[in-house]
Amino acid sequence: MMAEVYTSFVDTFFRDSHSLVVGAVMQFIVVGAAWLDTGHIVYPVLVVAILLTAYVRVRQFGAYHADKERAAALEGDEKVEWATMWETRYMWTSAVGAGLIGVYAFVAMHVASSEYTLISAFTLVFATLPTVVARLYGSPRLVFTIVVSLLVPASVGAALYGDLAHLLAALMCVPYIALMQTLVRNIRASVIDAIQGRAKNQEIAERFDIALNNMSHGLIMFDDDLRVLVANKTARTLFDIPDHIVLEGRHFETILRYGRARKVLSVRQVDKLRRQLLPMILRGGTEKRFVLNDGRHVEFRSNPRGSSGAVLTFEDITERINAERQMLSMARYDALTGLPNRSYFATLISERLKQKSCESGCMLIMLDIDDFKHVNDTLGHAQGDMLLRTVASRLKDFRLSDVLVSRQGGDEFMVFVPEQANALSPNETAELVRSKLMGVYELSGEQVHVTVSIGLAAAEGAGFDLTRMMVRADLALYRSKAQGKGVCSVFEDSMDAEYKRRQLVKGELAKALDEDALSVRYQPIVDAHTGKIVACEALSRWSHPELGDISPAEYIPLAEEMGMIGKVSRSVLLRAMQDCVKWPGDVSVSVNLSAIDFRRSRLLDEIDDAIRKSGISTNRLEIEVTETAVISNEAEMLTMLQTIRDRGIKVSLDDFGTGYSSLSYLHKLPLDKVKIDRSFVEGIESGKTPIDLLRGVTNLCIMLGLEVTIEGVSSDAQLSLVLATKGVSRIQGFVLGPALPTASILELARHSLLPVSPVRYISPKAAVAS
Repeated sequence: MMAEVYTSFVDTFFRDSHSLVVGAVMQFIVVGAAWLDTGHIVYPVLVVAILLTAYVRVRQFGAYHADKERAAALEGDEKVEWATMWETRYMWTSAVGAGLIGVYAFVAMHVASSEYTLISAFTLVFATLPTVVARLYGSPRLVFTIVVSLLVPASVGAALYGDLAHLLAALMCVPYIALMQTLVRNIRASVIDAIQGRAKNQEIAERFDIALNNMSHGLIMFDDDLRVLVANKTARTLFDIPDHIVLEGRHFETILRYGRARKVLSVRQVDKLRRQLLPMILRGGTEKRFVLNDGRHVEFRSNPRGSSGAVLTFEDITERINAERQMLSMARYDALTGLPNRSYFATLISERLKQKSCESGCMLIMLDIDDFKHVNDTLGHAQGDMLLRTVASRLKDFRLSDVLVSRQGGDEFMVFVPEQANALSPNETAELVRSKLMGVYELSGEQVHVTVSIGLAAAEGAGFDLTRMMVRADLALYRSKAQGKGVCSVFEDSMDAEYKRRQLVKGELAKALDEDALSVRYQPIVDAHTGKIVACEALSRWSHPELGDISPAEYIPLAEEMGMIGKVSRSVLLRAMQDCVKWPGDVSVSVNLSAIDFRRSRLLDEIDDAIRKSGISTNRLEIEVTETAVISNEAEMLTMLQTIRDRGIKVSLDDFGTGYSSLSYLHKLPLDKVKIDRSFVEGIESGKTPIDLLRGVTNLCIMLGLEVTIEGVSSDAQLSLVLATKGVSRIQGFVLGPALPTASILELARHSLLPVSPVRYISPKAAVAS
């Protein structure tokens, strides 16, 4: 800061060359007049010296200004050094000029004296001193040099008179010089303080101006007459007021007129702003929001000033409004399909029901896409998302009026159908939705045939309880999915009872598994030639103390649904092996594992652990696998089954002939046996099922080197036909006995269960009784 002040002071020395010329002319006239008055030759010499000095100083001024342009790029100490150089040059030329005036005073007193010369000399000396202080206060050393150059020759001249009065007058130059220095320092300090204060105020003003014009908010300060005192750049931008138009001093109405002229505001908006903002500016108040012609949203606030007037601030809140709308949309709508989400769907239904009561015609439909996971897994999630969007689009185009559609999550959608003028029945409505959605979908060049499962609940009488209706629609959907694909079901009261039963069984099943309360029964598998039991299939059974015997067909799917099928399988595996070691050595045990079991990473460890704990020989253990389990993950299943077989455990394909019935599995899978499904046996005694079909499948298995077990033999007539079929190795079915406890298997193992020689046929009941 001081460096800038110093260089500014030096710059003032060279600012005005005209005053230098005027001063030189005046000195020329005064000294020339002395020559005319005295005729002494010394005065023309002084005139020439004065003119030469003035010429040199004028040239010096020009040199300074030329050098100033070169030194403009200098900074800091270099700038100060440059200014000091020019101050010194000015000091010496000024000292020469001042010294010539002092010499003139000395000459006027002792060389060529006259009344004029004496008066003019001292007038010239003391007239010069104030101009020195006024112009050169920025440099105390410069003032000192010039004052000494002026006063010392005059003081010496006075002292040479020799009398006391002149000596005292001569000595007065010393305090006068000191007084001049003090005066110069005081003036210099005051000027510096003023400069620094002005610079500080200017800096504050610049900061305020920068802050004001870089505010995101617009600001206009009004006086008590509603005239503008301050307006920032944002305020101008909002009303599209050009920079060349001065707003300060203009009335609030003028700003509105500019906004109207620039088409930022409509006539209606101008009137609205006038009516609502004027009272707010005058009295203060809460914020007001307005929408401009271009769609921008602006929020105004007013704060009264302490003395008078007010400060009006306003902000373009368009982005905030859009963000709030987006957040609201995200909270209410599904991002993928644009449909209302679960919570907002409930709100919409509630609002709809407030407008119009719901009688018996209201319906709630819940649906999901069959095998949607298969689409994601095979075509990718992008195609799955495309399918969801397409289904949503079809639902939006639903032809029933006032229908509300929602995506509940995943591949599940919900449709609310209010009371219709020409009401369709629930079954007709469900069928209409199904037909609308099912069909072939084009997904980026891939064609996918899509079916949907639908559950529908219809309102009963007045009122519509959404929670209850959602539960009912979900129960109906559960029924549809249990029956297959592309099925529509309408809620019935029996579904509620089934649901409650299912929930009850789930809870009790969890307890039973924790307490190891499930038991194992064994269905005999006999040799078709000897009639002796050669194996037993282990079957899980559950007898509940209150609910009685619960069918595996009921609780096994629930265990899979609950993720507890692994506990069931582990229990059956261990108990079956432990029981088998108690049987005769030629009787083995087979355990059926589900597709979920084969997806569990610890299955092999669990088999090995059960073998170790039971001490069973691996050749007495047989693992049964269904075609469905193989299809679910063919590559991994091939590896898993081969690993099991490498342990010496036999592998059989269960229920062959159901599912996809792919003959390729008989060749690809590492199998020892095939169990032909009961569907090939049912009706063979009446001719309903051709016996040749059973014989053909049996012959095919024999050709592939596989042992054949016929399942589901339930009557003596069926048994006779099966025994007459060439290639059948083993037989299993109710005709040979139900599933029995392990103790009964021990007894049956001593007898033949088939009417073939040489062993006499004994029924299972008789064998157990004996």
